[in-house]
Amino acid sequence: MSNTAVYSSVDHVMIRLLDIDPLLSLFADVFGLPVSWPKQSSSFATFAWVHVGNTELELWAFASNSDLPKESQPPLIHGFALEPVDLEASVAHLTQAGLQCKSPRPYQTKTADGSLTTNFTNSVLLDLSSDSCCIFFCAWNPEGTIYPWKERLTTAERRSRDQLEMAKCGGGTIGLVGLSAIEMSTPNLSDAEKKWRLLTESSGTGIELTADMVLRLTQGSRQVIQSLTFGVRSLESARDFLSANGLLGASSEHEISLESTAISGLRMKFRQAREAAQ
Repeated sequence: MSNTAVYSSVDHVMIRLLDIDPLLSLFADVFGLPVSWPKQSSSFATFAWVHVGNTELELWAFASNSDLPKESQPPLIHGFALEPVDLEASVAHLTQAGLQCKSPRPYQTKTADGSLTTNFTNSVLLDLSSDSCCIFFCAWNPEGTIYPWKERLTTAERRSRDQLEMAKCGGGTIGLVGLSAIEMSTPNLSDAEKKWRLLTESSGTGIELTADMVLRLTQGSRQVIQSLTFGVRSLESARDFLSANGLLGASSEHEISLESTAISGLRMKFRQAREAAQ
């Protein structure tokens, strides 16, 4: 089981792109999935969120990618955010367990009356991150001013709203259930596994990030997220839809993938969801 005393969910997965429009159009228009944060543009980035059942895909096109190493330029699955149960307590818990975390940093903006309000507060899990992969806590404040929705929604309320929209659309045209696996390469496999198990307190054969999402570590020259795997209600129906729309990549009995050119060269796969298979 995942460490529910420290975090409650994978809040969102960050995808860095040069242009978010192709991927946003694929997930929103072709797959018919809910856009939980409509596309916005600012001086530093263009971004949007798409709801995928148990988390959000956060699509980002930054004005500059100088923060990334040369070998890890967009398109890149840059990392993911965990929703802390209590940010200060979660950081303290991990520090005591031997995992170094960056001091929490709030992102603040001014309200209409000129006072400052905190939109969210992040804390990077330094021992689980690299220049190519950022793992961090993200604590949202419903009183923030940057959100595109008018209601003052807590994270739980926002998630319930998004899940309701997901239920209405039936998981879209491919019957998406949720993100089921994140595959990550790492230079030191044994050390990385020890650290991730300190975070998750997962003791099974896989590293359980949540009850329905696993982290799969592989040996590699650098730490980077290699692929995302999603669960679908019917693998055969998803296969037929992707094939009919020229979106089917590699295909086997138990797994299919999206054609890489349709997703900016990224790797995304689909498998039969466990609950749908029962």
